[in-house]
Amino acid sequence: MAKEENLKNGAMTPPPVPVAGNFIAWHHIRATVPHDWEVTKYSVEDRVGRIEFGTRVGLKATVSWEPCLREPNRLTTMKTFIQNNIYKKDKSKNIDDVKTADVGCFLVGWMDDPLVPCQALGYNAETQHLVRWIFEGERTENYREEIIFPILANSSFNDSPTEKEYSLYGIHCTLPIDYKIEDIVTLPANAMMLFENEENHRRVTFRRWGLASTILGNKDLCDFYNAILRTLNIQAELVAKCTVNGMEGRILKYSSLREHHGDRYMRRRWHNGEAIIWYNKEENRIYTFEQIGPEKSQAIEFTSVFRGYVIRRSK
Repeated sequence: MAKEENLKNGAMTPPPVPVAGNFIAWHHIRATVPHDWEVTKYSVEDRVGRIEFGTRVGLKATVSWEPCLREPNRLTTMKTFIQNNIYKKDKSKNIDDVKTADVGCFLVGWMDDPLVPCQALGYNAETQHLVRWIFEGERTENYREEIIFPILANSSFNDSPTEKEYSLYGIHCTLPIDYKIEDIVTLPANAMMLFENEENHRRVTFRRWGLASTILGNKDLCDFYNAILRTLNIQAELVAKCTVNGMEGRILKYSSLREHHGDRYMRRRWHNGEAIIWYNKEENRIYTFEQIGPEKSQAIEFTSVFRGYVIRRSK
């Protein structure tokens, strides 16, 4: 289809074509970015924060979110950003030459001035958040059409009222909305995310190790994991073999020191912990999912956290 057929009120709206790349889901945004884009900075805060993407040559894009009680005039917001942050309030600069396009749920704006990065603004009325993309680097038309527009066309708001999807640093999961992130560790071959339920204080932990064949060596999967657990003062009490989507795995029952108030200092333990570990040979990664909490707290089903996964206990 010719570009002219896509024009509407002077704004080009490209079709939402599938994009191959790395899928990211975090707080208020879901997006697929090019394979060579890596997350270089991130915010843990749900209310306001950002993610930065970069490659070996430098910063590529930033997506940020902030509370906004009602939808702003997005073009005016873009112009204000350019005036204040790019032109440094220089009134001699003309900010009225911003060209725009509607792409997915975003209004995209750019200028012919090579100093001005491409912006995209989307407003989520459900959560009352303004989501802003700033694309650094190339300013060419081809780059917009081949990279920026496909990213935006396939982006969406992470705004389910009952659950939240997370996909970052090789960990991809879905949790009930009342679980909030408490801690995160991101090392080159080691990632960990810890979430806690705001109401009943039940905790879930995700771990991911890369270079699995190297760190495992000749060790059994459970021997490797038990050594990790001991350093965290976690005691495995029962182990059973299983498969996770056909991959070698183990299910462990464990106890751990309680995390709140005087119980921790009295060395009292919770004994209802369950951990699942599996080895993805194709990715050469090891994954774990752990959950534990007060005795009456409700456990989460593994298959609701990892959609499309099937666990089979070995006989």
